[in-house]
Amino acid sequence: MASIALAGDRLILTRSKPLRLLTLFLFYFTQGFPLGVFFYAVPAWMAAGGAGTAEIATVVAAANLPWTLKLIDGFIIDRYTYLPMGRRRVWIIGAQSLITLSFLALALFNPVPTEVTLIAAMAFAANVAVTFQDVGIDSLAVDIMEEEERSYAASMMMASQLLGLALATWAGGQLFEAFGLPIGIAILSIVPATVMLYGIAIRERGGEKRLPWTSGQSHRENLEVQVDAWRPLIKGAALAMIPLLSIILIPVMASRSVAYGVIEAYFPELFTQQAGWTMSEYTDLISLSSLFSGILGLVLGGYAVQKIGTQRALIVAIFGCAALPAAFGLLPGLWAETWFLRSYVFAFDLLAFFVLASAIPLCMRMCVPAVAATQFTLYMGLGNLGRPVGNAMAAWADGIGQPTLMFFGASAVCAVSGTALLFVRYPRRESIRKAVAQKLVQGEGIVPRRD
Repeated sequence: MASIALAGDRLILTRSKPLRLLTLFLFYFTQGFPLGVFFYAVPAWMAAGGAGTAEIATVVAAANLPWTLKLIDGFIIDRYTYLPMGRRRVWIIGAQSLITLSFLALALFNPVPTEVTLIAAMAFAANVAVTFQDVGIDSLAVDIMEEEERSYAASMMMASQLLGLALATWAGGQLFEAFGLPIGIAILSIVPATVMLYGIAIRERGGEKRLPWTSGQSHRENLEVQVDAWRPLIKGAALAMIPLLSIILIPVMASRSVAYGVIEAYFPELFTQQAGWTMSEYTDLISLSSLFSGILGLVLGGYAVQKIGTQRALIVAIFGCAALPAAFGLLPGLWAETWFLRSYVFAFDLLAFFVLASAIPLCMRMCVPAVAATQFTLYMGLGNLGRPVGNAMAAWADGIGQPTLMFFGASAVCAVSGTALLFVRYPRRESIRKAVAQKLVQGEGIVPRRD
């Protein structure tokens, strides 16, 4: 195994598997911070301050909106970059710095829990930054990860995001309750700022610049696959997305996010105003559940998906995600019971983790190097359309006094997408890439260098 630091030429991703995995871990870990803050800690802080489901849903929907629009990010990142620093790294560093600045801006504005417009604007801005970082690191993984690394890498990516979400949710709940929002969010900004410095230190390939004013040049492999015009980029992405196997992946990804959209919008009120939990008790539960799923996924996720089979694991997980909301909706009499609420959160987080851990390798198989950022982002971005749908479903069902309907709706979406998976079979990546690549001017692109 290659060492992370090589004498005279250090911290180059294509030369070190451990460095590649560490990089994915760190950036996905910091992705969890804005998610934990704006999907759980801030909604809990708002609910404790008297905000209702509709107000919380507005903030959560604003945080979700960039994730539904991030398919645009992929086109931008594939089309425009600064190749002397690598195809993806300039976007990753820039986005990471904006995450840090968005946290500090929220601390500076210091809104009260009922200032929904201001909080929603900050949630939107922070998640715009996160989506660009997410697309950048995802496309970097497609560029440089070996096929045999991907099942484990996908599990590790999602596990590290959950660990970051867990830490941010727990720390946010504790800090906001003890010191208030400004001090709490300022303290949390230290983590993305530190990882931003790590992003400056690494390089994608040998000979590249770390920063625009340092020495280095564009790598030959990046020059050969870079698409410098909109027409072939859009055509390549369209050709890659048209096959039925690609189309089926989109509702599968979206169905999981519908169920999460319901949880994010409705659970803060359910826990703090109906079940009698404090803000920190709710955020502690979300944090502990995310931590449990993240650690279990980090240790066993990749192995389990490989052992069961990627597609079979996805089918099992998505039908599990259909069964849980249905059971929750059928048992409203238990909604105030601590054991029932805890069990649901833990079980759903674990199943939802395995949906992504098994779906991401399938998405990566479908990606063609020349349009990887655009194509992979289309999968993930369209999949995130489910979250605002779940937010709206929760606000509507709670508004008419029938909250069970939001859980039945989330269950139905998962069941339908899971059924579609029973009638198709996903081949290995090589056959898909060759079938699409022969229609593109760029060809197949460059195979990542092995350790």
